[in-house]
Amino acid sequence: MKSAQNPSAAKDATESKKLLNILYRPPTNSADLWNIAVDFVGLNPIQAPVINLGSACACTDCASCVLAGTMVLMADGSTRAVETFVGGEMVKTMTGISRVKTVEKIVLGVTRRVLEMRVGDQPPLFVSDEHPFWTRFEGPDGPYEWWGVYNLNHYLVEKANGVGVNLVRDAIPLRFDIPQTLAHVDGWRDVQPIYHAMRPDTPLYNLAVEDGGSYICDGFVISSHTADRHAIGVQWQGLKKDDASNQLVEALTSRV
Repeated sequence: MKSAQNPSAAKDATESKKLLNILYRPPTNSADLWNIAVDFVGLNPIQAPVINLGSACACTDCASCVLAGTMVLMADGSTRAVETFVGGEMVKTMTGISRVKTVEKIVLGVTRRVLEMRVGDQPPLFVSDEHPFWTRFEGPDGPYEWWGVYNLNHYLVEKANGVGVNLVRDAIPLRFDIPQTLAHVDGWRDVQPIYHAMRPDTPLYNLAVEDGGSYICDGFVISSHTADRHAIGVQWQGLKKDDASNQLVEALTSRV
């Protein structure tokens, strides 16, 4: 099977083949099977997509984010779409109740993808792939809990740039090829991500809470500028269905 030689490359065919052969070694009997066409792609790259990696926004330290329409668990047990927050709202964290300081807005950028996280027939969570999840791991001394992240490379870039990551003990890389055990309002759930490649200018949102270092989106416990002090010693048990009244009392008490 032969491919046609591209006429636009004829003038530099000899030089191109020399370059190509540095990277490609065809089988000795392939002369009659393949004829590789070489073409020069006319690109005029711009810096905007490179600069906008998804780690810069109007605030100084936000990065990890969720899509519009993501439902956040409020202190009273109700839920609210993340894009409707303005600051001052009381939300549930993995250790209690906290007030939202700011609503951070950013775009996806070119170095991240969006994960779809599903539990049964419940509405899925759509979140950027470097956003840490509270995770249970199996260790040599038994199970332990800490933050886990799928896109470790972007997470480390954010940390190096002082963007969004406050952990000294880093998040642990998560495998995308097998289910991982993630904290959910129903307890612990084994979930495997579905990856979505979306436009770099896709708008995303994140809530910065005053304390607790986390909030709960579409049932999953995710980080909010979390630090080690927010996570050391935490043992997630899920949320009971009758917790709404207790959460409301906590929320009202914290306003005093």
